[in-house]
Amino acid sequence: MGRKKKRRSSRKNINLNKFKIWLFMLILGILYFFSLYLAKWSPVFEFMTQYAKIAFGEIWLNIFFGMCILVGFLILIKWYLIRILIKQFLIIMILVSAILNFPVLDSTGTQYQQAWWFLSWPILWILESMFGGESVAVKTFVIILFALCVWWVLYTFNFSLPKITIQNYQSPKKSDKKPTRTNSTYDQEEEEEIVQPQEISRSFIKELIKNKVKEKIEKKKPRQIIHFSWDKPTFSVDIMESNAWETTTIDESFLMEKAKALQEKLMEFNVPITIEWFDIWPSIVQIKIKPEEWIRISTIEWLYNDIKLSLKSRFLRIVAPIPGTNSIGIQVPNPKPTMVKVGDVIASQEFQESMKKWNTNLTLGKAIDWSIEVKQLESMPHLLVAWATGSGKSVWVNDFILSLMYQNTPSELKFLMVDPKQVELEMYSGLPYMLAPIVSDSDKALKLLKWSVDEMERRYTMLKEKRVKNIEEYNQKIIWEKFYRIVIVIDELADMMMSGNKKDVETCITRIAQKARAVWIHLIVATQRPSVNVITGLIKANIPTRIAFGVVSEIDSRTILGRKWAEDLIGKWDMLYIDSNTRFPLRIQAPYVSTEEIEKVVETIKQKYMKWLSEEDIYNPELVQALENKLEKWWLYSGSSNGDDDELIEQAIQVIAQTRKASATLLQRKLGVWFARAARIMDHLEERWIIGPQEWAKPRDIFM
Repeated sequence: MGRKKKRRSSRKNINLNKFKIWLFMLILGILYFFSLYLAKWSPVFEFMTQYAKIAFGEIWLNIFFGMCILVGFLILIKWYLIRILIKQFLIIMILVSAILNFPVLDSTGTQYQQAWWFLSWPILWILESMFGGESVAVKTFVIILFALCVWWVLYTFNFSLPKITIQNYQSPKKSDKKPTRTNSTYDQEEEEEIVQPQEISRSFIKELIKNKVKEKIEKKKPRQIIHFSWDKPTFSVDIMESNAWETTTIDESFLMEKAKALQEKLMEFNVPITIEWFDIWPSIVQIKIKPEEWIRISTIEWLYNDIKLSLKSRFLRIVAPIPGTNSIGIQVPNPKPTMVKVGDVIASQEFQESMKKWNTNLTLGKAIDWSIEVKQLESMPHLLVAWATGSGKSVWVNDFILSLMYQNTPSELKFLMVDPKQVELEMYSGLPYMLAPIVSDSDKALKLLKWSVDEMERRYTMLKEKRVKNIEEYNQKIIWEKFYRIVIVIDELADMMMSGNKKDVETCITRIAQKARAVWIHLIVATQRPSVNVITGLIKANIPTRIAFGVVSEIDSRTILGRKWAEDLIGKWDMLYIDSNTRFPLRIQAPYVSTEEIEKVVETIKQKYMKWLSEEDIYNPELVQALENKLEKWWLYSGSSNGDDDELIEQAIQVIAQTRKASATLLQRKLGVWFARAARIMDHLEERWIIGPQEWAKPRDIFM
């Protein structure tokens, strides 16, 4: 009974609110007509009455101003339908003018000449000419148009018909079994609800066209245009920590001990060397040696483990030779490493000078010679990062996110983030730089990639229409509609590749990496598992810029960099950088940023840009809707939309159904294709769940 009372009280409140609205409109109309009566002798009223005849003829100003008040009231209720309301008001005004001037149709002669300034005069003249002078047909046609226009208004505002209450007097069926619940009050409430007559109170129009009306209004409702401040930089570097004043000093006894041990060990293998210099860098110490002329460099490289043993070093790297010199570098960990801060890199002269030319600078850190390394994301234009647990990858991802935010306003830069762990990037949630909520589910991550591919194609279509080659030229040509840069951050690629949509993920990443540079869409892909199953050949071929933090094995190093050395990194933000212009990997100490610094920056940005905005205001509604939709197979980009392959797939299905066997060699013999194509057909059949996966030497399962 309590529930029913609440429902009845809520209905009464709704009806009371509606009654108040209509009472307010009635009082407003009465006051309007009363004011007209008092002011009918005023010159302003006479002036407006004279010109109102253009629309309504001899009916004067009352109807015109009454409709204006009604339309103004409706605009106050639903302001976002202002365009529809004005259009409907003009059409209804023309039709009302035509109805009020029907006497012109019944008269002859000079009536048309006297009424030539009326708004509806051309319509009446055209309709009378169309219907051969039949005034009844013209009147009927105009009235039908007026009724349709009124229905159009009701349809737009979703007005409902009067509610109809239908009582069902059929006695309810009583169950033979007695209720087992001990709560007699609850059972009594159920019986009362069953015995009470069923009240059906609903609007027929609302039930029939509810979804269509809602969809139409949402389409007509314009998206809020958000204008952000163009002040740069977007936050001050002073809120970040700095240790630029720290210096690294190492005891000479440590250096002499390492040099003596190295010389003695190499002399045991008859490899005489000369110690030239010691380079002391943030995280490593490099011993520069010069072997005798008759010593082969490969001889020193073969002695890697022996040198490592003599120097008592856990991590060792041999650079033979040092690029541009005739020396060899023996790199060992610095016993007193210096931490590089991201605030120091951003505040450096190199970064500030680079900001004058580009706004996509990434703070790589400090090289082993203490120089600041700054690279442009636009020149990369995509980045592949691999690491082992605890090597500092997550910190560096925060570095480049903060550096990009520092240089760009939310109108110029947007992020799409995939965070399977749900903790690495969550602190950026709700920032105006986000184009969609941070995604943690692998299926939604695939939808995000598909949307990015569609956005890339849409941007290329816009460039083609405007006859420009890139977004920079487009933004210079179309000033009022500028495109922003989109950076897609994937924190763990292996999670997406192991979700069952490996080929779709690989295809999306490959398409974006191949084509998206000119339309300002960039990929930052990171993985903790740099194996060939995750970083496939297609992905590696299309993303030449790579960063490797400390990895587990030499195989992982060769997978990410194409060569060894990443397994010898000491960790703690020590990394190797290589791109298409850098043939030799560059060793860099990545900057460190703490969680407290990130929180300060995030809070500063929210106070600057999010004062009157919510998270729903900043997200792209189309992308949010796409993430909520059901995931379907994406055959369009999976490479299986080829007509020849479709025919071969149908033939392969028939062969497998007849023989009850499924193998690439069988399809190779029956269909007369090469093994690679037969294997690709088998993969498509496995994706469609026609056959099962391959399990060692066992035959595949057939599901048809």
